[in-house]
Amino acid sequence: MGGESTAGPRGRLGKLTAANMLRSLLPLVVMVLAMAYFCSPQDLDPVTEIDPSNSIRYAASLAEIGLPLPELAETWRPTSVDVAAPADGQPGPVTLTIGYLTPSEEFARYVVSTDPASTLIDDLLNDANRVGRLTIAGQAWMMFTTNRGEQLYLRTDGDLRLVVTGSAGEAEIRTLAESLVPYRG
Repeated sequence: MGGESTAGPRGRLGKLTAANMLRSLLPLVVMVLAMAYFCSPQDLDPVTEIDPSNSIRYAASLAEIGLPLPELAETWRPTSVDVAAPADGQPGPVTLTIGYLTPSEEFARYVVSTDPASTLIDDLLNDANRVGRLTIAGQAWMMFTTNRGEQLYLRTDGDLRLVVTGSAGEAEIRTLAESLVPYRG
């Protein structure tokens, strides 16, 4: 039997070593790792920044009085916005809430309401103990500490109730309160 191989099954099994298997899998592993690297998001910032301008315009258009709004540096990143307003879209009581990531990467929240029955502001105050008064930018604010140890400032101006609060330090909460200016649409 002149042209037949005599190696048989033993010759093939001799080539199936652990080293040969690793050499075979190496290109596959490299390709999978490369795909995982290039397909994964490169921005690891877990905070999503939003543009609250449309919600601000909407709230201001429904409010029957002018809303003071924050004018902050770009290092204050808006992360959430909510408008509670009449369902029919007609002018009436409005509550606007804007959440921020501060420059020190803490959270701060601004709430302005023309709604005397706003449960959001009442809920915030129910969780707080009044600790004093302070003046910021010529305006009188009541100062509270929440059960979580956060600062909360409340200002009442006619039909308006304004709240600034959050996990940010006192200086940043004060900066948020100082930044309030009449909405200029």
